[in-house]
Amino acid sequence: MSCFGCMIFGLLWICCALQKVSQQRQVAYEDLVNLLTEPEIPASCGPPPVIGNALLLANQRQEFLSGETVIYQCYRLYEMEGTPVARCKNGHWRGVPRCVQTCRADKADMDHNNIQLRWITKSTSMTASDYWMEFECKMGFHKHPFSSPFMKQCVKGPWVYPRCV
Repeated sequence: MSCFGCMIFGLLWICCALQKVSQQRQVAYEDLVNLLTEPEIPASCGPPPVIGNALLLANQRQEFLSGETVIYQCYRLYEMEGTPVARCKNGHWRGVPRCVQTCRADKADMDHNNIQLRWITKSTSMTASDYWMEFECKMGFHKHPFSSPFMKQCVKGPWVYPRCV
């Protein structure tokens, strides 16, 4: 028997047109919507995405099967957002991380602004955003009236240094 229409009966759909459910006469609404709206998805992914400031720790294959994983590692002075493992799932890469620049006190920038590092916190966490740094003017210099604050929390990437004149 072949019919082309579907009827709603409570929360269940009765549908004859779906050959995939030929043994069942009742189909949950969510399953019916997925069968009707989702296109067929390939079971494999192409090469893993290239992300900036990271190294891909995998062989250079052009195709990965669904379920296979690769591992990324950020370059020095970069911090990973997300997990290092990305997974091929239904033709798409899932869980691809980002590598963002960590905060650091650059000697050349500090010299340019006539400042030095006063102290840095010791964090028990592995993320750079938990660190605080405090700067001070080098001997013979004083805080510029429009200087940014001398205490800084590392928040993803470079910051504006305080200035002494």
